[in-house]
Amino acid sequence: MAIRSIRVSHIVLSTKDIADLLFENLKSCENNELMMKMFAKLAKKYSACGSRKKGGDLGFLEFNTAAPELEKAAMQAPVGEVSGPVQSKFGYHIFVVTEEGKMGDTGVDGLTGTSIGAGDGTL
Repeated sequence: MAIRSIRVSHIVLSTKDIADLLFENLKSCENNELMMKMFAKLAKKYSACGSRKKGGDLGFLEFNTAAPELEKAAMQAPVGEVSGPVQSKFGYHIFVVTEEGKMGDTGVDGLTGTSIGAGDGTL
């Protein structure tokens, strides 16, 4: 599985039938802007997750912090396209990757820009 820096919105539903119905309605939207507005409204009304208050927005996923099934599917999904339903222990997720951030070295490990070894000019 390729690791990407992605922002995800989702709707968690208790049954596959409801998830399939909402998924089909979202897929039938004429354009992406309309689909995203409809997605946020459906999340606020139907999602079983606390993220419903933010239209289903989970923010940027960090490795191993979301339901593993959702994370795996989201890492493979294209940006801006509704995907799912994916089953997890929380229910059935319909999701959209809303943004992909650039991955790079943040220097957290303290090694950015420094040479490794005994120092310059040594063997």
